Amino acid sequence: MLAAILAMVAVQPAGAQTDAFLRSIKNKATGAARNELNKGKQKAIENAKQAAQDKATEAKYASASKAGKTYYVSVSTGSARADGLSPETAMKDLQKAINAAEDNDIILVAEGNYLGNMDRGYIEVGQFGNSSSDKGKFLSFYGGYSTDFSERDVIKYVTKIQPYDQKFIAPLFNINARRPFDYKGPLGNVVVDGFVFDFGENNLYCAANVNDEITGTPNEGVLTGRFIEPDGSPSCPKVGFANGNEYALHMDVEGNVRVANCIFVNCRDYGISALMGKGHMEVCNNIFISCRYSACQVRGNTKESEIEQVSLDFHHNTVLFTWTRTKAFEDMGQGFRFMNGIRTIDVHNNIFGCNSNCGVERVYYESNKSVEALKQSNLYDNYFFANKRDLEIAAPGVATISVSADRIEEAEQIGPKFEGNKDLPAGNDAFLNAIDKSYLEGFMSLKIIQSQSYNANSAANQLNRMFGLNQQGTEIVRPSMYCNKYPWEKAKDLFGKVADYGAQLPE
Repeated sequence: MLAAILAMVAVQPAGAQTDAFLRSIKNKATGAARNELNKGKQKAIENAKQAAQDKATEAKYASASKAGKTYYVSVSTGSARADGLSPETAMKDLQKAINAAEDNDIILVAEGNYLGNMDRGYIEVGQFGNSSSDKGKFLSFYGGYSTDFSERDVIKYVTKIQPYDQKFIAPLFNINARRPFDYKGPLGNVVVDGFVFDFGENNLYCAANVNDEITGTPNEGVLTGRFIEPDGSPSCPKVGFANGNEYALHMDVEGNVRVANCIFVNCRDYGISALMGKGHMEVCNNIFISCRYSACQVRGNTKESEIEQVSLDFHHNTVLFTWTRTKAFEDMGQGFRFMNGIRTIDVHNNIFGCNSNCGVERVYYESNKSVEALKQSNLYDNYFFANKRDLEIAAPGVATISVSADRIEEAEQIGPKFEGNKDLPAGNDAFLNAIDKSYLEGFMSLKIIQSQSYNANSAANQLNRMFGLNQQGTEIVRPSMYCNKYPWEKAKDLFGKVADYGAQLPE
């Protein structure tokens, strides 16, 4: 354009106005070129800064993927001011060790009950429900140590998180472990191994009374009457505390994740509830007993294009007495749930027994049919007994379909692996005898009494008629048993009772 203008001006008579005009055009062209040059330089500087930041971030997380420091924690013999870097200088507070640790550090925890900083009742690696801004840390936790850390035996040296009168604002144990958005370097490790999660001392129950059906006490041997929902208020003596619904173990994680050799008992709102990003999660050799809602629920939490990089292996777990959401047995109550956002899920070598809705549920489907078609929902080589349903699946035209263990191969939603599912074989008396006898007998004789009543002359209904409001009646639901407290010490007896199925003896 400048060349064209100069050419046009060149054929006109020279003069002061022409010279001024040419100088103006040249100045503008030179200024524009200078601006473009400056912009280019600035962009190059910004790109260099970003590249340096990316390289620093990658270096940071690359180094973090290597083994880090080891911290030692003992609530009975540790010190509040120790550094925790040796058995002799063990910390007292598990939360303090978490705060001091960095990515891929290891925390060894001795026997005892851990209730968080100043016994607030919960422990956290990153703020619950806020992993987008509080990405937490990639840490590994191993419980079951003697107080001098000379020996590890998760059955002998019990490391537990067992609150008794705390008011919860977070799960018993929350773990965030995320990388920055679009980070492409190596991912870290998350391990929770050898812990007992027990809400039994903190839940609200009716006091046990076999002579009062309101209490839901099935027999003399059960520790308490039925569990009382947060909005329930039965007219009976009560024991325990009602401080809201919270998970036992909640995770919003990615990378290499493992939960093993743990006991989840009397959990009022899931045993494990997790969100899983890119990576693999293994849940193995755990005991889930008397959990409400579901024993284990893991959802994928990543972009649809990355679902193929998410997998879950749930194996060698014992899952007993999972209870529904309410005493009316309306919904929930699944041992394990196949959820969306995960490409491959393997569920195998588990024992599912006495679950009030189903042992396993497969009712969720990806909205994108092409993504759904690629999913692998493998359910194979499991034992089932005394569940309301062994497998529950969804189907067109009906709410759900119940599938017994011997017909799982007919459920097209399961596969490509589906072989080897069967009823618990005879001859496993050692396993059945390890279950608390009173609790098992109460469940096997479970009954629900429902009654309705309507009094047209009640004060409430007379007043409602005056104002044109609906009439009111009452409905009473009285189960003979519902989510009663299970003795957590007896849960340990279930390890290693059936060869190669359910939770084995921890190594």
